[in-house]
Amino acid sequence: MRALNSWLKAVRADGLVLARTRVAGPWGFAAQPRNAMVFHFVAEGRAFVRQPHAQTIALEAGELVLFPRGVEHELAHSPRGKAIQLESFLARRDGVVDSGPGAVTLICGEFSVDHHLALPALRALPQAVLLRVGTKPESAALSDTLRMLRDELETPNFGNQIVVRNLLSSLFIYAMRAWADATSPRTKDWFAALRSTHISRALARIHEAPERAWTIEDLAGEAGLSRAAFARNFTASVGEPPHSYLTRWRMGIAAQLLETTDLRLGEIASRVGYSSEFSFSRAFKSARGVSPIQVRRS
Repeated sequence: MRALNSWLKAVRADGLVLARTRVAGPWGFAAQPRNAMVFHFVAEGRAFVRQPHAQTIALEAGELVLFPRGVEHELAHSPRGKAIQLESFLARRDGVVDSGPGAVTLICGEFSVDHHLALPALRALPQAVLLRVGTKPESAALSDTLRMLRDELETPNFGNQIVVRNLLSSLFIYAMRAWADATSPRTKDWFAALRSTHISRALARIHEAPERAWTIEDLAGEAGLSRAAFARNFTASVGEPPHSYLTRWRMGIAAQLLETTDLRLGEIASRVGYSSEFSFSRAFKSARGVSPIQVRRS
């Protein structure tokens, strides 16, 4: 899982709790499409997840549903329960605790990620990912993270916000790991590529050294495959040719450096494999639709 770990380290999801509530009686909310990964965790009780043109999902206590592409969906107390807009639900219910029988305890939030870096993984995930937080050893980390997150949200203390943000980062990582472990090895997608000894080796090297002037031959050598076999297998599993993935990765790392550092464009260009500021700026605008200067100013 070296390739997955190097990917997770760079993607760095920025998490936010949208709601924490214990609600009794009829309830429901409708979430419009969002440019984020949205999650709902049922700590107690039961809820129903509805999506257009999809089967209703019963969400039991200890289960978490993740919408990797932030698609439209509803959550309610029953399969046909009325749903109000999410913003109205938050205004009425966020932080409210009901003590009535059959109350449902919900923690809802979202992860903001750089879609250019995350796209191959997001494309491989289904519209909704259901994760069971049980007592098995492989789910212990996810279970512990959600328990601590709930404790921090329910018990005011100094540093709560800092702890919650760190726990959300861990939650994102454990959710991705859980899906990677659960998905079928026969699936031809990005997660299958991570299980391939050959392709995952090449992915890890791209993630770790985007500044290198990688050729197909170099990456095939890292993978231990012939040039033709590597190019064919990489494109089939990752969903795009090696150099397209390399460019996407470089531009994602560059965008992070533009937003979080004061490095000059020439220094950033060097860190992501470009010999000049001009060639980097041209490639960045081609990939992202805006210039590096525009990203920095914004």
